[in-house]
Amino acid sequence: MIEVNNIPEGWEETTLNDITLVNPRESLSKGAIAINVPMDCIDSFSKKIKRYNSKKFGGGTKFRNGDTLLARITPCLENGKTAFVDILNENEIGFGSTEYLVFREIKDKSDKHFIYYLSISPRFREIAIKAMNGTSGRQRVQTDMLVNHKFNLPKYLEQKSIGCILSAFDNKIELLQAQNKTLEATAQTIFTEWFGKDSINTVLPDGWSVGKLSDIADFLNGLALQKYPPIDGQESLPVIKIKELKQGITSNTDRANKTLDKKYIIKNGDVLFSWSGSLEVVIWQHDIGALNQHLFKVTSQKYPKWFYYHWLLFHLNEFKSIAATKATTMGHINRNHLDLAEVIIPNNETLKKLNNLFSPLLDKLEINNTQIQTLNKTRNKLLPRLMSGEIRLHEFKV
Repeated sequence: MIEVNNIPEGWEETTLNDITLVNPRESLSKGAIAINVPMDCIDSFSKKIKRYNSKKFGGGTKFRNGDTLLARITPCLENGKTAFVDILNENEIGFGSTEYLVFREIKDKSDKHFIYYLSISPRFREIAIKAMNGTSGRQRVQTDMLVNHKFNLPKYLEQKSIGCILSAFDNKIELLQAQNKTLEATAQTIFTEWFGKDSINTVLPDGWSVGKLSDIADFLNGLALQKYPPIDGQESLPVIKIKELKQGITSNTDRANKTLDKKYIIKNGDVLFSWSGSLEVVIWQHDIGALNQHLFKVTSQKYPKWFYYHWLLFHLNEFKSIAATKATTMGHINRNHLDLAEVIIPNNETLKKLNNLFSPLLDKLEINNTQIQTLNKTRNKLLPRLMSGEIRLHEFKV
């Protein structure tokens, strides 16, 4: 979105330099602790930072809680590596790559949450990308060009209202994600108690048996979807690759036409297993997409989803170890490893009892995932409208 001359009532034309401290200077005072936060601690399109502890101060860009970190180098900027710092304690100073830009609020002039949401808004990212310079492989945002660009922005109180509204969405999403981690950990703990590795080497109850992963589930490998390019004027599908397992569908996700067999269509709730590169097992929690090569869609006509999903998780570290030994640029496993991975299959009566225990946990997980996606979509639709002044928050109380 290009800036226009029509400034919403009560807003003003201003620059980041006027309302924020850009790359503020920091010094390690006595007793302060330096926390190293490398670029890979910021997930794409995620507000949260993965904490990385280090007391060895290595220089680089410095920041404190409440600051916004913006990756200024390709492809990190395009991939949405922007974060709000909330992982530090009072006596800690973060430091990381010099490829971060740091924005800090100025008291009574700007709101820290608003600054973060401004930095991930479509119009801001468009301007940041235009401010890039350098070779095609290593372009960087020209800091002066970005921070001196004139934006139409609300005044402090409305900024605070906008930040509060959008933070409420992210706080709810974070709460649901934390709940999901607890549900997954609980289910996997119970599963391991019932089907732990030692059980395979002990005498099994009557009607129980030892089988293989390939006995309890079907593993459908994806297609080389570059052979199915989008068709002009027709609807297309997002191509689900390994990176989409981690960050979902984004504006950078490739597209494919819809002529492929329906069995290669991924839907919300499908179990996906990346067998090459970064081995991951996930329950897909996004919109429909097309299954790319290097991914299995895992299904079963005989056994419930929780059963083969948790057996995959049970063997995941083993598969990762196998992939790490492959003398290739991209470690992987093959179908033979699925045939060798042992599982315990209970009798029908026990499977029904366990289904009553595990299915509600998985159902709750999927309900939470659906709610997370709804909140994400609502926030993403609301964000540009709040940032443009299309929706105003004059009466909102914080």
